[in-house]
Amino acid sequence: MVSKSLIKKANIDNTLIIIPVYNSELYLNKLLMNLSRLGYLDNVLCVNDGSLDNSLEIIHNYKCQCIDYSRNMGKGYALKQGFIYAKDKNFNFVITLDSDLQHKPESINDFFITQNHENADMVIGYRRFKINTMPISRYLSNKLTSFIVSIICKKTILDSQSGYRLYNLELFNPDEIKSNRYQMETEIILNYVIKKAIISYVEIPIIYNNEISHISHLRDIINFIKIILERV
Repeated sequence: MVSKSLIKKANIDNTLIIIPVYNSELYLNKLLMNLSRLGYLDNVLCVNDGSLDNSLEIIHNYKCQCIDYSRNMGKGYALKQGFIYAKDKNFNFVITLDSDLQHKPESINDFFITQNHENADMVIGYRRFKINTMPISRYLSNKLTSFIVSIICKKTILDSQSGYRLYNLELFNPDEIKSNRYQMETEIILNYVIKKAIISYVEIPIIYNNEISHISHLRDIINFIKIILERV
């Protein structure tokens, strides 16, 4: 476990922003434009996860750092490779956000403020779930998985499925990550809790843009159950 007195303060100079990208051409240009406007583009790494549309061309147009896979490997795999890249480049922190404009780049500074104020190892962007502001299937999925993860962690975990997070890389060990898909984000919470990480939260808005979900519900439910059973 990292000594809390030694945790560095997160800022854009020591933080890599990782964006897993899969067929995101409808949203990616606006996302990267906003990140550029905020002065963050030099610290952006896009992991193109086998996109079949023009996502890779958009990434190249913005000349941001990129890892490109010719076939789809899964969101968890893309994130894991991004984390490894960040450690190799000597970044201290990672911020992850999705490529479909569900996560507003304007919130990034709130993550820095929260980490600095609370000396946090992980800052999760959480949404105040309301049935009338999100698809019912996602509402139920988020509520259920967060409830189960909280039981396993023996502490309340808000919005365990949120992909908008800040991580202290000192606690990240790629050998501990088994999942290549969406469950990686649950798995890493469990790994950080085992290491007695300080977990804090930033409230973020609920945004849905009629994006196409790439979640295979049966497969991902089975994988989620496997990860949970390994910790029981």
